[in-house]
Amino acid sequence: MTSRSVPEYRVTLPKELVADLAQRATDLPQWLLGNDGELSPETAARYHGVLAGLPRLAEFTTTCHQLLGAPDGDGFAVLELAELLDAAESEKAGLRAVTALLSLIATPLRAFDHGPLWQPLGTNLANTPMHIDVVNSTLPPDYIAQLCVRPDPRGQGHSVVSQVRRAVDRLGYADAELLTHPRYVDGSFFELTGVGEERQPIPILDGLPPSEGFVRFTAMTLADADPADPYAKAARALERELIVGQRRFLLGRGDLLVANQHVCCHGREALGGGQEDVAEDERCLLLQIFLRGQVRHTATSEVVS
Repeated sequence: MTSRSVPEYRVTLPKELVADLAQRATDLPQWLLGNDGELSPETAARYHGVLAGLPRLAEFTTTCHQLLGAPDGDGFAVLELAELLDAAESEKAGLRAVTALLSLIATPLRAFDHGPLWQPLGTNLANTPMHIDVVNSTLPPDYIAQLCVRPDPRGQGHSVVSQVRRAVDRLGYADAELLTHPRYVDGSFFELTGVGEERQPIPILDGLPPSEGFVRFTAMTLADADPADPYAKAARALERELIVGQRRFLLGRGDLLVANQHVCCHGREALGGGQEDVAEDERCLLLQIFLRGQVRHTATSEVVS
């Protein structure tokens, strides 16, 4: 969609689309969420109505779907939205415009009952190892999206993604077989909506095709695992393959990372030192949202601020 020499996973909004979308952002309503945590069908319809007819919008959404859903693809994209945020009348209008764009790809979902639709990730001084989100549920979110509001002024905190299905294919038979056993446990599960029921313990490999199943991997649970345990060894083998195949990049202001959790794990490297010397309103800030690939209708909706 652009003549610039950029990585194939980066998608730039055409300038004519930016101008028209920024102008119409004020017409986008406050989002409503249904009792299932998903963006209400009424709000989605209004978003789509406002966006209908915008120049090159179909080209943009087609490119996103190809990057995220191609069977042999990497399962992620980085949308460059800084110009849209700059052109929007306010930060709220810009965020509604981003939400409306995402609703063309999948349905925005608030999984955590007491959190906002866009959850601040804030300053993370430690690594966030490879994982998929809400791994211990029967229906994890199909996609995650992370919007960079402010990059780290120290130039650190690289995002990492890895195509997990390819990593599984590189495993030996013995390790892959152990990962099919429900022997893995991940944290607590409460006050969640729209992600099914708690699933504990879980297998990492569920045997389903990528369009339906997940590789329920999170390296966060391996820190305290017995290194001699064969199941922990198999999970570590998968982690090594994820690291071998990972893509690493910095998100700039307005960059939106979208990852398909059926085929892609994600994480983030530690921020640079000296964070205590950075003013709070200048520190790295990412906003995360979940997305559901299949629309579910709900009878009632609630206003969410």
